[in-house]
This record gives sequence, C-alpha cells and structure tokens, in this order.
Amino acid sequence: MVVSSGRADFGFKIDFVRDTEDPARVFRAFSGLIDFCQVTDKSLIRSLDIDIEPDLLLDNIEQGSISVWLKFAFKSVNNNLSNLNLKLLSSYLVESKSCIIKFINKRDTIKSHSEVLELQDKLRPLANQTNINTLGIYTPPNDKDLLLSIDKFQLASSELQAADNLYYLTRSSNLPVNRNFSISPESRDNLLVKETIKSEQLMILKVKKPDYLGESKWEFRYDGRSIDVKITDSEWLKKFKQREVIIAPGDAVKAKVEIVVKYDFKGESISTQHTIQKVIEVIPMPPDNQLSLFKDKKLGS
Repeated sequence: MVVSSGRADFGFKIDFVRDTEDPARVFRAFSGLIDFCQVTDKSLIRSLDIDIEPDLLLDNIEQGSISVWLKFAFKSVNNNLSNLNLKLLSSYLVESKSCIIKFINKRDTIKSHSEVLELQDKLRPLANQTNINTLGIYTPPNDKDLLLSIDKFQLASSELQAADNLYYLTRSSNLPVNRNFSISPESRDNLLVKETIKSEQLMILKVKKPDYLGESKWEFRYDGRSIDVKITDSEWLKKFKQREVIIAPGDAVKAKVEIVVKYDFKGESISTQHTIQKVIEVIPMPPDNQLSLFKDKKLGS
C-alpha cells in the first residue's frame, strides 16, 4: 500500500550565479540534498517505531532561481497506513529536517558530543507531536545516524560555488542555509567515540594480500575473517622491499601487534585498528598446501 501527499511538503531553492563554470554543480547539489532527505527521513521514521517506509516524489521544478518541490509517499507492507495521521507524520519529517538545518546554521562545525545531544533533545518533542506511539515514548535518531544526515547535507552544499545561495523551503518558511558549515570525516568519527583502549598482543596472522608498494595496509586472515593491518616495523619493511624477506599469500607472520579499539557512548565497539609493531617470524606455507594449490589451479585450467 502506498499513499502520497496531495501537494508538495517541502523543497530546496538554489540562487545560482549566472555565467559561471561547472553548471552541473546545481544538479549534483540537488541530487545530494535528495539523498540527505531520504537518509534522514528513514532515520526519523525508525525513531517512531512504526512499520512504514518513507519515500519522496518530485512535485514541481520552478525556473529562475531553481526550486525543487518534493512530497512524501509512505509505503506499508501491512496496509496499516489508514490508522496513521499522515499529515502529522509529514509535518514531523519537514520540521525535523528544518531543526537539523537550523542546528547547522548556528555553527560552522561540531566540536563536542554535547552538541549532538542538544540536537537529539530538540528532535524528541517533534516526534511526540505525532502521537503515533500510544505510550508516548520516542527515541531520537542515534548519534551515528544524525551525523550521517549532517554529512550528507554538507556534501550536497559543498557542490555549490561560494557565491551560490541555498534555501530550505516549506509551505510557511524560506530558510537560508549556512554554507560555511563543514566537518571533516575524522572529526565526525571522533564525535562518536567515548573511550579508546589500546593493547598489545602476540599474534599469528595469515597473509592474504601483501602491500608491495608500501603505501597502504596489508590484508591478513585472522580468526576466520579478513583484517587490514598497518606495519610500522621499518627495519623489516626495508628487508621486504629489498627482497631479503620473501613472503607471499598463504604465508603467515608472527608479530607483536598493537590493537586500538574505539567505543561509543553506549559501550559498543565502533572500530578496531591493528598495527604490527614488530615482525618476529615469517611462517611459510607448508609444502603440501602449496602443492594442493598448484593442483587446483592445474585442474581448473
């Protein structure tokens, strides 16, 4: 079952500078803004704990300064849309995006996790106004989802030139966008981290893909999965590059490994980084395994 709004719910307007290069920038920006909306709307709907999927329909494109108007369409496998106030739901999605953009307008970057909590606190009462949850309990989008939405928005905005202007349009407002806002991927990821724990461990890692150029990480197999590992043992790397050490896929290395695990504010691990500090021994693939590999290749040829 699919139900759509009768008229446009919101839109974006770009006042572009005429007679400038890279005209495609305007359309890349609109594409990025629609991507921002789709990612954000799905995150906002999840916070309501209802079994529907939001979508967007193109309602109109206005000339002059280009304006794109969009309207919502809601899908439900269980055909339970008739029990929902879709007008309130549409208003929730429109006002929540407005809240995110106003948050961006007040700063040029995000410096602390407390700012993300501030945004979550502002989104919570907007969810309450939908009256969808009979218990009145709503969980705002999590840190990761909010930062992903903000990143999508800044990427779309960055497609435009400095002299271009961007606006978020609703039926009752025309909200200018702060084009100076930016946050780097590293800063964004650090906002999710509450604690970092480092440890050292003696490990045996099976080589899957060596880094012959010395410009990226090695790929190893460990505990049935692939892991990317940086090697900082400069003395061993020098020997490897000078072919004093021969190593190939299927061989293994015994090494002292630094493991850095980052945890979010819920105590869940969000990333693990492995670094080989010292290569102790290279363990060649057993001859029987090498012969088996050779036979398999011969049979498959």
